[in-house]
Amino acid sequence: MTLPSLDQQNAREHAVYLQVDAHILETEIKPRVGPEIIEEHRRRPIGRHSDALERVLVYLRRRHWEMAGKYLLVCTKPHEEWRIGVITDDAPPRLLDETFHDRYEAEHAVFVRRLRDAGLLTDHTG
Repeated sequence: MTLPSLDQQNAREHAVYLQVDAHILETEIKPRVGPEIIEEHRRRPIGRHSDALERVLVYLRRRHWEMAGKYLLVCTKPHEEWRIGVITDDAPPRLLDETFHDRYEAEHAVFVRRLRDAGLLTDHTG
């Protein structure tokens, strides 16, 4: 009997992770995302959140091994202007065109992008 290679073991581990992640998305995250959660985040994007919103945020922010494609805020004019950046593999973050003059608005825009990217925004929730 031959043991699987390290690459095969890693592929199996990743496949199981993706199955568990899909289950968490369907059973724990999707049911929590709705107009109330989106409005709660819009009102208070930074600070203390309800349990439901905190769980959604933790889910959306995870996957530390995949940095490329993640969003971050870049303050382009101190205390005056923010832009959303996208982390790339081999270069500084790519800045998106939209600018924000309020950090809370910028934080909420990142949240909405993450929801959309995760397939959690529909005509009824966004």
